[in-house]
Amino acid sequence: LRIATYNIGDFSGNGLIPGAKETIQAYREVISSVGAQLWALQEDVGVFNPETGEMPYDAIYSSYKNYKRSGEKKYNFKAFLTDLPISEAERIYYTGAPKFGHPWFLHAQAQIEGKDVCVISLHYDWQDCDLRHLQIRQTIEFASRYEYAMILGDFNPDDFVAGEKRSERLTYEEDLAPFRQAGFRVANADQFGMFTTIIGRQEPFPCDNIVVSPNIRIHNVGRIYRDWMNDHAPLWADLELC
Repeated sequence: LRIATYNIGDFSGNGLIPGAKETIQAYREVISSVGAQLWALQEDVGVFNPETGEMPYDAIYSSYKNYKRSGEKKYNFKAFLTDLPISEAERIYYTGAPKFGHPWFLHAQAQIEGKDVCVISLHYDWQDCDLRHLQIRQTIEFASRYEYAMILGDFNPDDFVAGEKRSERLTYEEDLAPFRQAGFRVANADQFGMFTTIIGRQEPFPCDNIVVSPNIRIHNVGRIYRDWMNDHAPLWADLELC
């Protein structure tokens, strides 16, 4: 099984006009080339074409049967894209802080190889490490309720507190440690290598990740890159349910 995560942003790109045919073709080519059976998407905007109101599914995702989406305002749309049987998606809200930049993750149950699998699409807060660690603990607690779980999304390992940058270092080791301690397997920045998913960064930057429960094996991990990409690149992983 191949799954993938993509912070697709606002459907823009270098040299691509929002909503144009060339933009549609570019994004469709990327989705097709990955060949994932299930996508977790993080989308910044509600529509693909702001002038016509054309929706993302109609523009670029229609080769898949199921598109389960929820969102509000800017930067807070999340979705699953798959041909697999999948339940309606629900928002799971974080608790314990007065304000999150991304206040919820998206959860659904997918039927994979006869097994009921918890799938999560998320976008962790970048502006505060403490908020992000609170989100991480609650994600682990939720996913641990299920026999099989897959957590995909933008983990944003930046060293900020209350919107102020403390250093240039990345916090992915601290951020991923609770998952590993809970027995979860990590795709990016682990045995398969470091995949930079932020475009234009010179140093290794494993921003996006796929984390799975202990009874799911990771066989391969990769990144898809195109010259027109201006924000994130998709990350994929080949998995086996044990």
